[in-house]
Amino acid sequence: MAQNVRQSSAVLTDETCEILRNAAKEKSRKMNLDISFAIADADGLPRLFQRFGDALVLSATLVPAKAYTAAITQTPTEELMKAVANNGDLMGINTCDSKLTLVPGGYPLFINGQIVGAIGVGGGTKEQDCEIAEYIVAKLNELASE
Repeated sequence: MAQNVRQSSAVLTDETCEILRNAAKEKSRKMNLDISFAIADADGLPRLFQRFGDALVLSATLVPAKAYTAAITQTPTEELMKAVANNGDLMGINTCDSKLTLVPGGYPLFINGQIVGAIGVGGGTKEQDCEIAEYIVAKLNELASE
C-alpha cells in the first residue's frame, strides 16, 4: 500500500496538479462556464481545489466529493450512480460513507492501469461537467505519454 501512495504522489506532483488545474480553467473558459475543480489522490484525500469565477456555491461542496468518490471506487461517478440505482449491484453503497456522491462529474485517474487519483468537476450541466472532466483525463494521459 505504501508503494501505491508513493507512486500516486510521484504522478500527482504539485506541478502536475497545476497543469491539470490550468487545463480545467482553459476548457471551462472556452465553454464560457464558471466551474469548481478538485483533485484527490488515490486514497481520495484532497490535493487541489479551485473555484473559478462565480461557479455555483453548491459545486464547492460537490466537487471534492466527486473526486473522493471516483478515487475510492475507481469508477466515474456517473457509472457508479447507474450501479446504485434501481436495485443495482451496488445499491446502498452511498449510505455507508457520507462523503460519497452519485452526482456525475467525478473521474478516476489511471496511469498504466494503476489508480493515481481522481478529479471532480462541477458548475455546469452533467454533460458540461463530464466534457471538461474527460478533457482533463485526456490531458493527464498526454502528460503520462511524454
